[in-house]
Amino acid sequence: MRRAFIVLLVLALMGALALTLLYPGHSITPVVQVVAIGLLLIGVVMWRVSAMRISRRRPPPSQVAEMERLYFRAMREMLNDEPNIPQAINDLQRIMSIDPYYKNARHYMHRALILRDQSGESAEEQQVKSRAEFRRLQERLIDLDPGVRKAVVMELINYGDMAVDPLTALLMDEDADVRVHAATALGWVGGRDAVQPLVVALQDKDSLVRRYAARAMCWVVDSTAVPGLVRALRDEDNYVRSYAARALGWSQDDRAVPPLLELLEDESSDVRSYAKTALEDLGYKHLPGSANGN
Repeated sequence: MRRAFIVLLVLALMGALALTLLYPGHSITPVVQVVAIGLLLIGVVMWRVSAMRISRRRPPPSQVAEMERLYFRAMREMLNDEPNIPQAINDLQRIMSIDPYYKNARHYMHRALILRDQSGESAEEQQVKSRAEFRRLQERLIDLDPGVRKAVVMELINYGDMAVDPLTALLMDEDADVRVHAATALGWVGGRDAVQPLVVALQDKDSLVRRYAARAMCWVVDSTAVPGLVRALRDEDNYVRSYAARALGWSQDDRAVPPLLELLEDESSDVRSYAKTALEDLGYKHLPGSANGN
């Protein structure tokens, strides 16, 4: 459709120019000129709308560093003699969920899927095997040894959305270290279903669990997480406040601006720095003491 419009616009402009030069007094000349000008205006509007959409899709500046880290880790994994393909796919999926057009992530995702499919098993066989292994992992989640449960958490990451329910259940585990691993894994597997469990984990009695829940929230944050993250800005732990601020910046929700402005007075310089970055991610330029605010 866009290509056809461009062709039509070029023909109209060329026709209008030719008639203006060769037959300026002809009755059809002003009609073609009006049509050409109208199409040109429509083209300008379409270009502006497209540019605005692309601008809205652009990730917050501080999230670019996270994508770089994931991208190079995925590339390093793809170059290994025995690559961890599930991890590479997971990293590339995370990148594309933030920015679908980031570098050549799509190309490497296609390559990773081919490598996965070249394992010698059919898609149906892989699916059956995956479900059986997933069930075995779930059975190990009730092991009395917390070390076993932690190991299972890290294996569950490879199952994507399927892992959300068991990982959510592990946020209630009696062992704080298991809850830390579960919160981290929920951030990796992502999805809207991970948001509210992580919001609850932001109120865990253990500060490490709250830290990693706030950090994981950076990956899955959406508008429903904003109230819980705002509450976390008052946490006694500096790291919780810092990561909650970063997640709010990535939420792209204007409700986060007032509490983040208050956080610029925090006693911790790290927290203040995270709050400033989050406000910049939200497009808030008038920061106290900044050049933009003068």
